[in-house]
Amino acid sequence: MREIDWRARIAANLDRMSAQRVRALFREINPHLVGDKMFESRWSDIRKDAAVLVPIINRPEGASILLTVRSSDMPSHAGQISFPGGKVEPGDASRVETALREAHEEVNIEPGNVEIIGQLGIHEGGLGFSVTPVVGIVHPQADIRPCPREVHEVFEVPLDFVANLANHVTEQREHKGVKYNMFAAPYGRFHIWGLTAGILRTMAEVLQVEQGDDGAL
Repeated sequence: MREIDWRARIAANLDRMSAQRVRALFREINPHLVGDKMFESRWSDIRKDAAVLVPIINRPEGASILLTVRSSDMPSHAGQISFPGGKVEPGDASRVETALREAHEEVNIEPGNVEIIGQLGIHEGGLGFSVTPVVGIVHPQADIRPCPREVHEVFEVPLDFVANLANHVTEQREHKGVKYNMFAAPYGRFHIWGLTAGILRTMAEVLQVEQGDDGAL
């Protein structure tokens, strides 16, 4: 996908990816849970606010999205695949500031090396987190170095892979005896699932060509 293509698609589609649409995605893959009090309440319960950076790196060979594998020593989501990010701190002026601060702490991305292009709708995750994904373009020369205490390793997924809806599947999980479906995006030896896969699925929608658009950008 050429840079002019994906930049134009993100610019055209990002604003419509509201929290309402994100919730609709969950309902679309879990029609049997529509109206279920336990699952519907996940959108209204008191949540812990967090933000993540969705880092698009414009490599010469093609754009990619950076992901991390969390350290096995982390108190939550140990060993899972995630975006750089974390809880909103009292001193953070915005969700963008949270995402940039956490990305710097976790993988050494300097805020000055990120061009912020917008936010996706709020994604509700496990352990009570209400996560705002902040989409940013990272300079390809950025000195990316994982913090060993928080990040076991980093890897990149091609933007073309993310944009292909066929690469996004659903898997069944169970919570308190109730079975539900969640998104997954297996990539090589990395099994991306849960909230991270849900955010990637949202990005895939953002990267689609609008109806009536022939893609010749």
